[in-house]
Amino acid sequence: MSPRSPRLHKVANAWRLAYIGWDFVGAFLAYTLLYTFRKSILEPARFGVPEMAWDNFYVYGSLLTAGMWVGAMGMVGLYLRPLRKSRLKELSRALQVWAVFSVLYFIFFLLDDYVDAYSGYFKSAGLFAGTLFIWTIAGKIILGYVIRFRIKRKKFTFPTLLIGERAILSEHMDGLVLHAQSSGEILAGWINTEEHADRAPLNNLPMLGDAKEVKALVERLHVEDCILAIPGNQHDRLTPLILELEMLGTRIFMLPDTYGILSGMVGIDEHGLPLMEWHLEPMDPWQRNTKRLADIAISALALLCLSPLLLVLALAVMRDGGPAFYRQERLGKKARPFDIFKFRSMRMGAESAGPQLSSEEDPRITVVGRFLRKYRLDELPQFWNVLIGDMSLVGPRPERAYFADQILEKAPQYRHIYKVQPGITSWGMVRYGYASSVDQMIRRMEYDLVYIENMSFFNDIKVAIYTVWTVIQGRGK
Repeated sequence: MSPRSPRLHKVANAWRLAYIGWDFVGAFLAYTLLYTFRKSILEPARFGVPEMAWDNFYVYGSLLTAGMWVGAMGMVGLYLRPLRKSRLKELSRALQVWAVFSVLYFIFFLLDDYVDAYSGYFKSAGLFAGTLFIWTIAGKIILGYVIRFRIKRKKFTFPTLLIGERAILSEHMDGLVLHAQSSGEILAGWINTEEHADRAPLNNLPMLGDAKEVKALVERLHVEDCILAIPGNQHDRLTPLILELEMLGTRIFMLPDTYGILSGMVGIDEHGLPLMEWHLEPMDPWQRNTKRLADIAISALALLCLSPLLLVLALAVMRDGGPAFYRQERLGKKARPFDIFKFRSMRMGAESAGPQLSSEEDPRITVVGRFLRKYRLDELPQFWNVLIGDMSLVGPRPERAYFADQILEKAPQYRHIYKVQPGITSWGMVRYGYASSVDQMIRRMEYDLVYIENMSFFNDIKVAIYTVWTVIQGRGK
């Protein structure tokens, strides 16, 4: 959960609505000019009449066009973090969306217009695309300038914590102060990660505590940004901090070592300060949104088409005595609990002695359940979890809190799993398979961490193909 203050949250939402409203009006205006051009010039020339009357389709067309334009801008994440974004990157991404949108709009909505010459196509398309272009550029410049102006006037401020060693922070303090002034950050204080460190202020910034107090300080001060200054070779201190800050939802910046700079991950700061931003989301917004749309479409289609099979399997499970479905609490994205649905594959009361992992020859598994597990048919009800947003088609398998706590004790990096939605299938499942112990869960987790760091729509397709092959071969447990 983000520690953002309620006031800043309201301000960000207000500016998000301002961006959405501007784009909606722009698309509405572009369609109005297009429609006017059609009715006053194109269609009169085609049909030989002075002027064509407007009809009710104007309202539907304008609202549809405006809605599609706002949806396209939202799909690529242009309404995310309205106060904290690179204006140049925002403008570049908006122009890319404009180019694709204009071409597709021409193909699907303008190509069948009534025209007396082909030049009419280019005139109508040019009028629509040109109006949308000018309005979009103006909006990004004007709204962006107003936001930057208010940040410089300290109307919007972002509490920031410095976390690290005194020597490293002192060396970069001048650049950190200039960076904070230009970006609206307010340095609330610093946290010393060294053992037995003195509590003296750093450049008049109070020392607020040690690394163990990060969570409490971030939540109490509504911290937005954290800047880490820890040597890269000290992973024993760096990794737990990053994991903790990821769960809190703060923006994470690091003063990189030489390897970090050479890796190409360091951004350019206007004051020359090298900073590497830790990305909380593995996928770009457009890929993330496309993945979610695919999840909805495929899971809905699967539930519809497989409904006869689901009914047969449910009846088969019920013949063993007991309900067809099994519901169990698991941990999803950001460690939020949800109920996962499966076909019951074990006898009733299988965990009366407490949570247990299943094994290859587990006597608790029923005859029908063993068949379901072999072909992973017991997972089919999870399409419902995908449809309602608890899960994705592809993602790390969710675990129960009981076992997740045991994994975290041995492998704290397991928290990275909570960055994404869990899935019906995963890279760990197809490359490693089911786990019968906590140690095996940790080994499978390594595959899932690789997947998270390389998440893409293409890799999801790859995992899905491997999963289908696994099911066909009956290599489930």
